[in-house]
Amino acid sequence: MKVYIDNNVLVDIEIGKYSVEDFTGMSGATYYYSDAHINELLEAKGNPKVSQEGRLNLISQLCGRNNILTMGFKAPEIYEKEPVEMYRLCDNPLRAFIAQQVNTGDDLFMELRKKLNFDSTIFNNASPELVLKMIDERVKQKLNNMDLLTYLRETEAHGGKPLYHTLFNLIDSANYWGDKKTSHSNVARLYDATHAYFAQICDVLVTNDKRMRAKTKAVYSFLDVNTNVVSTNEYLEI
Repeated sequence: MKVYIDNNVLVDIEIGKYSVEDFTGMSGATYYYSDAHINELLEAKGNPKVSQEGRLNLISQLCGRNNILTMGFKAPEIYEKEPVEMYRLCDNPLRAFIAQQVNTGDDLFMELRKKLNFDSTIFNNASPELVLKMIDERVKQKLNNMDLLTYLRETEAHGGKPLYHTLFNLIDSANYWGDKKTSHSNVARLYDATHAYFAQICDVLVTNDKRMRAKTKAVYSFLDVNTNVVSTNEYLEI
């Protein structure tokens, strides 16, 4: 069983809510990490509550060299890379520039929401399996019968991580399990989407963020991804 653990689960292990043994004791489970874990760690540089070395050691304890990478718009694949090696590769000025760009917001989603002219309250009781289908139907009504994925393919969000990020933003713009708006919320949603993107090739994605779980389930259902999305407590009961 291939298991991808979200960054918030690592934090919970560090504060003692769970132990490494809780996870390594799961029969048949193999754990994987991605550059999203590394970039979130790099963003916390200078935070006295986050040990860069300690987090890398924790990732190594759980995942070893089990890394998920992607090249361009190709599907993610499993590689062997030490966490410290990925840390060195990701530690560059471009990472901060990308985060700054994302944090300015993306006009595409506000523009699309304006075109769709939907009342976000219609999503309040929707299931994750239905929310993007509902948005898709609205797109067809408003954009001359063009479906959502066709529309997105005509933008920069035509595949890979950008597609996941676009869908996460679109769901959030519909105020479906919307994130609390802060100076960091757009970057945080980028990380959530990236974790979901990498986890698509695993059997299980474990995250304790209920908003991320709902958005990820919606995206996975829409894209026919079979990865099971659970909280830590649900996972440890499997």
